[in-house]
Amino acid sequence: MTDVQAYAFGRGESQAPLMLSGLDRLGEKLGRRLRALIEPIAGVRPHIVAQDARGLEFGAWNAEVPASSSIGVYRLAPLKGQVLLRLDAAMISTLVDCFYGGIGNRALPARGEFTPTEDRLIARISDGFMTRLVECWGDMLALEPGLIVREAGVGFAAAAQPGEQVVLQRFMISISRDDEWPVDLLFPLASLRAVEPLMGARVPVDEARIDPVWQARIASRMHDIRLPARTVLARPNLSLAELMQLKAGDVIPVTINRSLPLIVGDRIVAHGSIGDQDGRAAFQIEKLAQEPGQ
Repeated sequence: MTDVQAYAFGRGESQAPLMLSGLDRLGEKLGRRLRALIEPIAGVRPHIVAQDARGLEFGAWNAEVPASSSIGVYRLAPLKGQVLLRLDAAMISTLVDCFYGGIGNRALPARGEFTPTEDRLIARISDGFMTRLVECWGDMLALEPGLIVREAGVGFAAAAQPGEQVVLQRFMISISRDDEWPVDLLFPLASLRAVEPLMGARVPVDEARIDPVWQARIASRMHDIRLPARTVLARPNLSLAELMQLKAGDVIPVTINRSLPLIVGDRIVAHGSIGDQDGRAAFQIEKLAQEPGQ
């Protein structure tokens, strides 16, 4: 055995947690719900991609985050430690522009603080994000979110030491072909390890949302569909020899049953009898067919 490698406890990509696949499934579910959060603000349907979760050191993530980002520090009881939510400053400014009638293409000056309007939008998006996060986790673990602090810049809201292991869940959001912004959710690795057995469970998919307007419209259209209905009076049996000897004038004796089937498509929907009404042949339903198990 010659391929022995040094093992550093608490460090290195080799320590990637087994729960990352479960976190990815939760991320896909959360990404779908974020569209409903961003769309009313942007005025268009956003494109959201949930990237694969990955482990890294807090210092490495900190180094790549722009100083003008909005950083929300949350507590998600019963998870241990603090969770960070990072929103890109350019995304916030663009969404404010779209919300007030713009098209999101105005020049954005470099600055270190957010305007009051942007602060209100940050609070709206952040609170909506955490609400949907709790909903997605609800089938696995009941979470109770609580905001600790919200700052402009990760340097003012550092929630971990540079060497501490964290798990990054990133969502890439775009409302046009030109711009794409990251939304980062940062978990302490230790907090996820505590719920690792739960992460192995299959995450239920979102149930299809019922649209009553669509249901009423499709029901109205379906009521106008016409289906061929028929009944069978008799089913005589003939041998092949008898069939080949048939000629004009032959009489085939039949027995008409008292109860006849009413057939729509290839399914018997009722039973009844043949009679007449107003001088026309008619079928009278006497009993509706019952499907097995109903």
